[in-house]
Formats: sequence, structure tokens, C-alpha cells
Amino acid sequence: MIGLLCYGVLDEKPELLLPSTEVDWDKMMDIAATQGILAWVWDGICKLPKENQPPRIMSINWGLSAQEIWDRYEVHKKVLRQLINICTQNHMRLLLFKGIALSELFPKPESRPSGDIDIYLFDDYKRGDELFARINVTRTNKRTGFDYQGVHIENHRIFLNTYTKQQVDAIKYLESTLDVVVKTTEGYYIMSPIADIVYQVMHFIAHFDDASASLSLKFVVDFGVTLQHYYGRVSAEDLKKVLEQLKIVNVFCLMLSMVETVLGLDYESYRFSAVSPEDVNALYRLVMRRPKDFVPLIERNIWDRVQFYCTRYRQFDRLFKYLLISRFSFVIRSLKELISISIRRLFHIPANIPYSVAIRKV
Repeated sequence: MIGLLCYGVLDEKPELLLPSTEVDWDKMMDIAATQGILAWVWDGICKLPKENQPPRIMSINWGLSAQEIWDRYEVHKKVLRQLINICTQNHMRLLLFKGIALSELFPKPESRPSGDIDIYLFDDYKRGDELFARINVTRTNKRTGFDYQGVHIENHRIFLNTYTKQQVDAIKYLESTLDVVVKTTEGYYIMSPIADIVYQVMHFIAHFDDASASLSLKFVVDFGVTLQHYYGRVSAEDLKKVLEQLKIVNVFCLMLSMVETVLGLDYESYRFSAVSPEDVNALYRLVMRRPKDFVPLIERNIWDRVQFYCTRYRQFDRLFKYLLISRFSFVIRSLKELISISIRRLFHIPANIPYSVAIRKV
């Protein structure tokens, strides 16, 4: 699957070990969908000779699933154009990041799946809410989420949460680069290259929570293609200076090593610190874990290995406490559910009776 992923994204054909049975192809499709890389792998499959492609029914199902991703991209582009027009008419600037902004770095943008559109309106956050936020509005300290023309939009007040001093410092850095944002031909703005890299590293750290297991190969591909796009255009010295200032150079190098291992890319001048193969393998195992799977105690050292990179040089602050609490809460919820199921089966209590009532009946 990794070979087909590289073939689809990078258009470089590696040595391929293809599935031999329909069951194996079906398993590959399931994993690709879970990892958010289904359309990219399908792009790789389409470049294979006909005799090496999946059985006809499997190919039809895979192609239809990829088509849904492509169609969704077109819907996102249409909505984005509407947002840009409204912002232009109201003399507002729109900065696009994550999601569809990353899609434009790919040779085939429509194959990158996007869940929502993330925007930043500089000093016009509240005006943006007044113009757009009408349906299914949710607000947090970080952003306002709402539906617009059938697409979920997130209007960000700040770029990151503020659980840690590290995140606060990163926000200050990102905001300091707003004077050098790049305007695209379509009328929206994007982050400067180093700011984009910094944001993706901080985004990785934010998703590093073994209770939610929200990391996937999609993160790896996004980061790899981003580095490929900026490599040679971003000075290694300038990048290292910013990463060291924000104390994220080690997690950057871990992500870099993961990209080089999975996608076969080479970013020698960006290797600012050594990363052991065992640590890269630990991250790979975490990424390939299915979402919401509980990590067995035997794999505890894997989480701790990667967590070391994310928290090195960092105080035991609110985020670290949050990670511990979320993990503890996940275990408690799992035990509660297990006890509930056991009691219902033991005493033949129907599933439609609430847990609290079931306990009182016992």
C-alpha cells in the first residue's frame, strides 16, 4: 500500500508488492480509507497495467469512493470562491490554511480529502461571524464553526489552542508573520513557508493524544509534500532558528524521519538532530493504529517514545495534564461500559434500560 501511495502522490514508481487476492485488496482499501489516503492509493493503482489492478468489482467500488473525494473537493472550491467574493466586497482579507490550502501543493489537488475549510480573517474575526455564521454555529476560545452552503467552515480567532506556553509562543510567532503572508492568484492568502511548517508541527503535537488516536498517514503525506514544495526555497539555517526558538526542533526531526522512511524522500539539510529508527518505528505503529483502538499496556513504551519528542523541553503544563486526564477518562469510560455490558448479560437486563437504572435493579 505504501508503494502505491508514493506512486499516486509523487509519481515515482517504487518496487511494488501488490495484493494477490480480492480479500487482500479489500483489506488494503479499508486501511487506505481509515488512514485518509484512499484517493492517493487509487491514483497509484490507475497507473498500473490492467492485469495488476484489483478485480473489476473492487476497482469500481474504489473508483466510486475516490470520485466522492474529488466531487467534495469541487464543492469546497465553489464555496471558497463564494467566501472570497464576500470578503472582497466587504474589504476583508481571507487567509486559508490546513485542508484545501494544503491540497493546492499536490500534483492532483482533488485527491486530498478535506473535511472542512479553515479560514483566518486577520482583525475581522467578529465581522466574519456576522456575515457567515448562521447554521449549526459552535464557538470555542479558538474559533467559530458553522455550516455554509453545505460545507463546514471554521473561522479562527487564533491559530492554536492555548493549553501550553509552547502553543502561546507559536501563536505569537505565527501572528508575527502575518505581514508577509502570500496572496494567491485566486484572491486568498496563505502562510509564509516557515510559518506553514511551524503550524503543521504544532498541529501534529495537538493531535498527538493516544486517547483519541487521531494521527494518520494523511498527516505524514501532508508534511512530506509541504517539505517537498518548500525544500530549497526555505533556508535550513532560518528554519532551524525558528524551530529552536519554539523548542520544537526534535519533534520536527521525528516527523521528517517518518516522511523519509514512508515516502522515500530525502531532506538531508533539514536533519537538525538525530532520530533513532526505533523511535520512527514507534511513531509508524501509532499512526497505523486504527482510530479509537485502546493501546495495550505492552505498547505503552511506544506512546512514551513519541511523547518524549513532543514534550521535550516543555514543562508539565496544562496540555500534559490534559493528556493524562483524557487518557484516564478513556480508561474509566471503557471500564464503565464493560461493567454495564457484564451486568446486563448476567442479569438479562434489556439494552434500552439506562445504565443507572440497571445498577439500581441489581
